[in-house]
Amino acid sequence: MLGLGNSMTGGAALEDVFTPESISNIAVWLSWNTNITADQDASPGNAYDPVHSTTAGNMVNGDRINFWGGAGSTSVNATQDISGDKPRWSTTTGELGGILSANNNKHMDLSSTITFAANTDFTIVIRFRANDFGGARTFLGHSTDEFIRLMDENTIRVKTDGSSNDVDSGTDLVADKDTTLIIVRSDGSTGNINMYVRGKDSSYFDTATGVAWGSEFQDTEEIEVSNIMASADNTSEFDGTFKDVIIYNGTAVTSAQREQIFDYLEAQED
Repeated sequence: MLGLGNSMTGGAALEDVFTPESISNIAVWLSWNTNITADQDASPGNAYDPVHSTTAGNMVNGDRINFWGGAGSTSVNATQDISGDKPRWSTTTGELGGILSANNNKHMDLSSTITFAANTDFTIVIRFRANDFGGARTFLGHSTDEFIRLMDENTIRVKTDGSSNDVDSGTDLVADKDTTLIIVRSDGSTGNINMYVRGKDSSYFDTATGVAWGSEFQDTEEIEVSNIMASADNTSEFDGTFKDVIIYNGTAVTSAQREQIFDYLEAQED
């Protein structure tokens, strides 16, 4: 019988299969098409009993998503109890398996606030598909003074303790394309922050370890994250689909690890 891990074949050890948990200090792992439930229908929002879920395989178009559970051994979940704020399940090509905030008016709350201590390394990974760039579109947030968001198709703003850093790229994001963003803070008290983008489509940010988004900047502040797809509740919400959210609290991933993450996430829908 052949198993995963360090099994032997022909005298050679098989390498462990990579997952996001292969990297230390994983705090959040919300995974594509995994542990998602909907407790209401599309319209008029009638309650389901039992709920629809990706586990049961009975999600239908427009379902109102109330829960996105942590994958693997992680325990931080994303939840939403307010009917009008619940992301939707979409069967549209390219959106299936994620959570959809159409018309930038949906978001979810994390079950536990993630706090990046001052002078501490971290890594944030978001795989998304934007509908448009017509206004501020938040990836993660905690308040109007603390968030990470798209300002337009080529500017990402990181705001901590009311102070903003805008990172501009020379290449625009394109709507309706799967895109993975990795944000890394490294070097402890120096607080070097770099951003890398990779797209699954050929020639779209297709460098193996990601295309650097703008220039490095420094920010050593404590940062809190309690929302996905919004800064404060109902504020500057994302317009499009989230497919994966991964947070490492205390680890700045290496270039080789970035490539592993990009490869792993992009392979999920193959």
